[in-house]
Amino acid sequence: MSRSEVFIDSSVFIGLLLGDENAKELIKKALNEGCTLVTNPIVFSETVYKVMFTLALRNGLKGIHDLRKHLKDYTHVYGKVEEAFEKLEEAGFLRITEVTQETIRIASQVGRDYKLLPNDALIAASCKENGIERIATFDSDFKRVPFLKIFGVD
Repeated sequence: MSRSEVFIDSSVFIGLLLGDENAKELIKKALNEGCTLVTNPIVFSETVYKVMFTLALRNGLKGIHDLRKHLKDYTHVYGKVEEAFEKLEEAGFLRITEVTQETIRIASQVGRDYKLLPNDALIAASCKENGIERIATFDSDFKRVPFLKIFGVD
């Protein structure tokens, strides 16, 4: 029996890395159901950036320009995100898809059709291209994408 796949959006990885219990429970639910977690390089990028930015704000920085000035204090986030991805991948729970020319073509259409931001369009396109029908996310924009079902919502 093959395991079903659930795409894991950056909102879940961000929550996981920042200690959000809802994110932890969502990942546990997927793994308990025997799902393979799937993500792509766009999610890696978003996760690193948003965790860096959140930590910077928590430390009193005022925005992106402050983050750039103090970036050396936050580059450790790359390693934390890489480690999280590697642990899941090595355990056989995570598959990372590539972003291809076809992904970009699909994203262009999906972004226009469902009024998505570029990274969300690329994520939805990755799902469509790889036949993934469920996405674990806290981003309500994916509710507009009819070929995706939000995982964990009954």
